[in-house]
Amino acid sequence: MAAVDISELLRLEAELKSSRARETWTVSLDAKVNLLKYLQIQTVLQFQAAYDDMYYELHQTGGLDCLRSIAPVRSTGVFQPKVLDLQDCGQDDQLEKQLEFYLADAELAKACLDELVMNVAHDSSKYEVQCVEIKSRESTRRKASTGYDGDVRKVADMARVTVICATPEALKEAYLAIMELPEVLRVKNGFNSDWMPSGYRDVKLNPVVNDHLCEIQLHLRGFFELKGGQHAVYEWARELNVTTDMRSKDLFKNLSPEVSEEMIRLAGQNWAGTAYVLPDVQLDAGQYDLAEKSHRQELADAEHEAREFEDHDSEESRRAMHGENTARSRLAHVLEKQGKFEEAETIYRHSMSILKKTHGPDHPEIATGLNNWAGLLSSQHHEANFSLAFRVPCQGKYDAAEPLYVRSLAIREKVYGPDHPEVATSLNNRAEFLRHQGKYEEAEPLHDRSLAILEKVLGPDHLDVAIVLNNWAETLHRQGKYEEAGPLYVRSLAIREKVSGPDHPVVAKGLNNWAEFLNSQGNFDKAEPLLVRSLAIREKVYGPDHPEVAIGLNNLAAVLFRQGKFDKAEPLLVRSLAIHERVYGPDHPDVASGLNNRAQLLCRQGKFEKAEPLFVRSLAIHESVYGPDHPAVAAGLNNLAAFLRDQGKYEEAQPLFIRSLAIHKKVYGPGHPETATVLNNWAGLMKDKGVYDEAEPLYQRAQEMMENALGRDHPNIATILNNRALVMENQGKYEEAEPLYIRSLAIDENTFGPDHPEVAADLNNRAASLCRQKKYTEAIPLLERALTIRTKCFGANHPHTVGTRNGLGIVRKEARAQLEGHVGKPRAQLIGGDSA
Repeated sequence: MAAVDISELLRLEAELKSSRARETWTVSLDAKVNLLKYLQIQTVLQFQAAYDDMYYELHQTGGLDCLRSIAPVRSTGVFQPKVLDLQDCGQDDQLEKQLEFYLADAELAKACLDELVMNVAHDSSKYEVQCVEIKSRESTRRKASTGYDGDVRKVADMARVTVICATPEALKEAYLAIMELPEVLRVKNGFNSDWMPSGYRDVKLNPVVNDHLCEIQLHLRGFFELKGGQHAVYEWARELNVTTDMRSKDLFKNLSPEVSEEMIRLAGQNWAGTAYVLPDVQLDAGQYDLAEKSHRQELADAEHEAREFEDHDSEESRRAMHGENTARSRLAHVLEKQGKFEEAETIYRHSMSILKKTHGPDHPEIATGLNNWAGLLSSQHHEANFSLAFRVPCQGKYDAAEPLYVRSLAIREKVYGPDHPEVATSLNNRAEFLRHQGKYEEAEPLHDRSLAILEKVLGPDHLDVAIVLNNWAETLHRQGKYEEAGPLYVRSLAIREKVSGPDHPVVAKGLNNWAEFLNSQGNFDKAEPLLVRSLAIREKVYGPDHPEVAIGLNNLAAVLFRQGKFDKAEPLLVRSLAIHERVYGPDHPDVASGLNNRAQLLCRQGKFEKAEPLFVRSLAIHESVYGPDHPAVAAGLNNLAAFLRDQGKYEEAQPLFIRSLAIHKKVYGPGHPETATVLNNWAGLMKDKGVYDEAEPLYQRAQEMMENALGRDHPNIATILNNRALVMENQGKYEEAEPLYIRSLAIDENTFGPDHPEVAADLNNRAASLCRQKKYTEAIPLLERALTIRTKCFGANHPHTVGTRNGLGIVRKEARAQLEGHVGKPRAQLIGGDSA
């Protein structure tokens, strides 16, 4: 662990407290207070990491097995044996009389307790005994009041002794001797827990000595020595509302841009010796270009220090190599944040090779490195970022990532046991990885187990629980299990609001994810205000030009787009794209996504000449960043091909679809839903060209792939059924098409309910089919219901609503003409079919 001068942090805290008392609050003072808090969080986490390292060493040497053989004793009622008569006392007097009586009783028992422990731990080569004073009156009052409802009888450590043990074997030997006492009411073995909030572990025994309940604390020397000074760390951490569950980067989620900038300036000027955290502050504040420069310098300095050691097997050399490798991993993280995946992957690979040399193959840091490397390869995110056309993963090297996730999980389970938060993290990350491959049934039990661990060790209302709930909901959502997914999204959002307050960025993300779910169900009127609130939180916290604001703008635009509110959506997409270009430069993947979304909107507005160069530029960026065979490139090819197809440029579109399909097969495999989606789109090209005998088998193959991956009742199946039916109609196969339309409608009604836009599209398509067969009277009720749904969901002036209303008018005229015996050429094709 890097050396931390706790006394200097305490001095700095006292200085800032004094400044806050006598000075007007300023941005500079606010930045100093938050920079101190940043250091405090890092220090707490450093202690946690150091304890975890000790725990790992115990595991490796067999010491943990020795300590875990100490059986806990849980008594149903652990009280001071003596009972004080308090019948004639008020509540306040009861507490004071209890304190006076039991502390005096502790004083009488203390000498016997000390003598007893000294006899047990007499070997100075194994033990150091610290016979501390009895607990102070104020500390006892505080413990009784906060932990035991004012009942001093439940306080077991008023008379206590500390025994520092040289080895696990010595600790167990002392335990066995103490257990020979006639009354030991309770034994707590901290080493039996896979995870402890602070990382610290010891064994506590509560014997009765001289008719007084006492406490004997058995510590391992390494743990105890590290603990020195830590109590002060937690004192100021609690005062500043810092918990061990935080991460230093979380601090920036609720700071204004001005305060964040001032913190960076202060660290850059080495205020109070804080220059060493400048690279981390820049990274956590989202200033990736500056962070990259600082982390490259940090790595260069670490490499120089490591080269100074001639004896590479010395402890100092290994420590320097570890510092160098830590700097290397942090640089890789910065590069990954900027989309510089190739260099980041090279660094992760090098880092892992060094970790194996310095720590061995099964160290927890190996597991962390494997997890980070796998995350780079598969690029998973917890927040939905809506796309107007196609979901774009960032890396997608699944074959390479899979064994890394598996091995990382195996190491953590071996080292930490099955119920540690790090195991839950690995389970969650692997579940996300499987979801991105469409392996939903494999992902679900991992989500379930991850959630169970976190609820057990962190409680039901922790932010990590909210994240896993959200991820599990997304997996259910992708399978069309909306009734199961909805409550998980709601609970995730409720936890975020309860823990962080209504205006925190984690709440903005929860609102965003819940809104995406509602958006997918066509509940636009409910989704839109959630996204408006999410955007307002981001702008309040980050200022108007932050990438988080760009995500909020994009997602709100997506819902407006779905409602046909193109004029409202356009300025949001323009502003979102401008922010990403300003922050990341013109050639970043997020810029490519923004260009794609802007192009999709321009297509809906009929501005095709403006849209095409945006599709082309988006594709070029993805090819430049990821190379030619990446899923993001396949998505760009698919979008450009679809655009060209809609323009009637079939010969230009076809090779793009074919190349997109080849990439998807290579990355995801031939049976993945994403591969089936591209196959469906290619079939659409064949349909539009009029080559129906080629289109129909492509649709059928896409349907089979979707059914194998997602089941027969997934809404994606309904889309393909509609498209297949339309091809059959164009071949005059109306009887074969009809059951496909009927099944498509049944799937969507069962999935979304009776009033969803997808149901309206199915009704519209079925009506169009009937009209082509001159069955106008059968088509009218379907169109009437479709019009009702679209008016409710989109409003009266949405293009879908207007088209359905106009089509219904035409069909009614045709029906009247048919009844009057004057049927001419059917014109009902004007209502159109909603193929996907």
